[in-house]
Amino acid sequence: MWDNILNIRQNIFNTNTKNMAILPAKNLFLDSQSAQQDNKNILVLMHLQECPWCHFVIDEVIADMAQMPEYTDKLIIRQIKINAGLEMIDFAGQSIENNTFAKHQKIDFYPTVLLFNPQGQLLEKTIGVANEDFYWSELDKTLEKHY
Repeated sequence: MWDNILNIRQNIFNTNTKNMAILPAKNLFLDSQSAQQDNKNILVLMHLQECPWCHFVIDEVIADMAQMPEYTDKLIIRQIKINAGLEMIDFAGQSIENNTFAKHQKIDFYPTVLLFNPQGQLLEKTIGVANEDFYWSELDKTLEKHY
């Protein structure tokens, strides 16, 4: 029993640690300016706290990408936790709630990965996890189209 409790606590700790490796999308306007200056695209992970597939994408893919120069040299990586009631600045420089941003992007399924160009125009939208074994490689192919 104690082993199970320790495993659960360890999994929670690892998820929180990995989740922290991905900065929140607090100001996409400033991120856009930085992306234009550095010639990078902007990847935004949209997720729900209680979504197991969202945790898979965070833990197994995006958090690792956020630590790897082969991605961070080409991308600004951010996350938006839906239903958190947080305010953010959108690409136009307007204050908006994160749930409203998701509605503007027509997102109703999670996780969703959005890829924007430096000016904030949507390039790609990856919805859900079709196959966990190939998720990273499929996302990588999508990203490579826009480098």
